[in-house]
Amino acid sequence: MDERNDLNLDEEQSADIADLSRYFGTVSELIERYTHCALCGSHLHFTHVTDFAKNLTHETARCPECGIRARKMMHRLQ
Repeated sequence: MDERNDLNLDEEQSADIADLSRYFGTVSELIERYTHCALCGSHLHFTHVTDFAKNLTHETARCPECGIRARKMMHRLQ
């Protein structure tokens, strides 16, 4: 049981809710955070690889200026 709000959440759901905290703010602030590097502020380059057999898309964001991998996410397709 999650003491924060008395909901029955498994670990995966609880992690998803905690991950949503980065999405607060105005639309322009969210787009800025999602598309720009947190270290140097340059535009991120995104690559997407889709596995249709597993209905998953693998998204990777890299910064061309400082060379770091900013984000690596898996998205489910419906």
